[in-house]
Amino acid sequence: MEAQKGVVAISSDLLPVGFRFMPTDEELVTHYLMNKASYRALPVADAIEEIDATQFYSNHPKNLVTFSNGEREWFFFIHEDDGNFSDNGDVFATKIFLTYFSGSCHSNKPKRTHWKMVEYHLQIRTEWVVLGRIQRGMEYTGF
Repeated sequence: MEAQKGVVAISSDLLPVGFRFMPTDEELVTHYLMNKASYRALPVADAIEEIDATQFYSNHPKNLVTFSNGEREWFFFIHEDDGNFSDNGDVFATKIFLTYFSGSCHSNKPKRTHWKMVEYHLQIRTEWVVLGRIQRGMEYTGF
């Protein structure tokens, strides 16, 4: 990975006690997703886990995350083999909100869970076009 001028990548283990990785939407897209798609250094090298799209979308969120330090938010670069977005010159990223439901997809009353995900998609053709932010609801005490 090529280092950018003036950018020093640090490990999330080196953050001082009490500091958390809490980027804004704009920071996620401009400093992480766009840099990842361009194979440039990331500001915090290991803050966002890499995962294959098949593994990511076929598992329940609780099986993808590690519960520690009371965290309720996790980030993933989702590797997709084929790009399915075209560049129209105006939009460089889109944001999609998803809510997880439990029960059968054929059920009349699927149950909403406490898990939510936001996907950030770049509108360019590259293997790293999606960044997922999984969030676990505050009001839920179980898994």
